Amino acid sequence: MDKKIFRKWAAISVAVLVITASMVTEYSRRPVEENINITAEAAIIINAGNGQVLYEKNADRRLQPASTVKVMTAIIAIKNMPLDEKIIPTESVKSIEPTNAGLEPGVAYRLKDLIAAILIKSANDAAVAIAEGVAGNEDDFARLMNQEALEFGMLDTNFTNASGLPAKPRARQYTTARDLSKMMRQAVKDKFILEKMSVKEKDIYAGDGTKIQLTTHNRSLVSGEKALWGKTGYTIKAKRTFAGVDPSPKPKIIVTLLRSKTLWKDMALLKKHGLEVYDRRRGVFDRLLDYFRDR
Repeated sequence: MDKKIFRKWAAISVAVLVITASMVTEYSRRPVEENINITAEAAIIINAGNGQVLYEKNADRRLQPASTVKVMTAIIAIKNMPLDEKIIPTESVKSIEPTNAGLEPGVAYRLKDLIAAILIKSANDAAVAIAEGVAGNEDDFARLMNQEALEFGMLDTNFTNASGLPAKPRARQYTTARDLSKMMRQAVKDKFILEKMSVKEKDIYAGDGTKIQLTTHNRSLVSGEKALWGKTGYTIKAKRTFAGVDPSPKPKIIVTLLRSKTLWKDMALLKKHGLEVYDRRRGVFDRLLDYFRDR
């Protein structure tokens, strides 16, 4: 090819790239759409890869997280202990409010089975057993959770226990939809955590051979295409909460919401909207790459 023609095409190509990049940057800075008819008091959708916000509603409002806390419990446990390590619960697991897995004090359980119990069944006794097994007591475990939260950039979060149950008097447990999305970006990097958040049912076994049946609290997993993988939560004050991703080994979007009155409807609406915005904002780059790939 003639050098002049080559330089001309090279200049045109660079110009196209610059113009396209500026178009995408400008598009990504447009005001976030807020026309989704959800009942959640706070919610956010982000790109799982780069963290770009695709939608938000009161995303920085501090609210109670309920059992979405258990995702951080799993993160801390895996960071500090091998999955096959055995934990022997103390008598404290017998006094924990349901939902529980029915753990028995003095019986050994593998960490990976206890994590399955908190992420699938949302077992509060398993969360306490993990906290005591990893840190000796739940207060020290909560300190580990808060240290990790700061490393994730979760500046509007305070954890007081491993389960998400209402905190002790004078203790405040809170988070924001934005902070939960930061936590989920870290959580989905772990294939074990991601896989467990996608499971409908699973059997685990105690050291004495006792079988424990785990059934998910995430009803969206049995609703076909509307399913989101993740962790649900509920308390009277927190109402319904959720932190999760679109169902994929490499999720496109992260969805979190707090204080929802119609959780399953809200989750379906947010998933649909999030994937639509995700595809629109990637479309220009994808078409440009395809153009040059074919040349």
